[in-house]
Amino acid sequence: MKSQTPDRLLDAEAAAELLGIRPGTIRDWWRIGKLPRTKIGRLTRVWESELLALLARETGVEAR
Repeated sequence: MKSQTPDRLLDAEAAAELLGIRPGTIRDWWRIGKLPRTKIGRLTRVWESELLALLARETGVEAR
């Protein structure tokens, strides 16, 4: 049975660090609709599961 880890909300910096890219790329993806975003007041975040789903779609590789 696979252990379930809680989903985290990540800011652009944390999401970019996870993927090894620039935070501006994450913001660009939000702007063009490539990556879903969650607004909390003035803050913009992405669910880690959404980020990993994008990675799987783009690369064809499932994240662990």
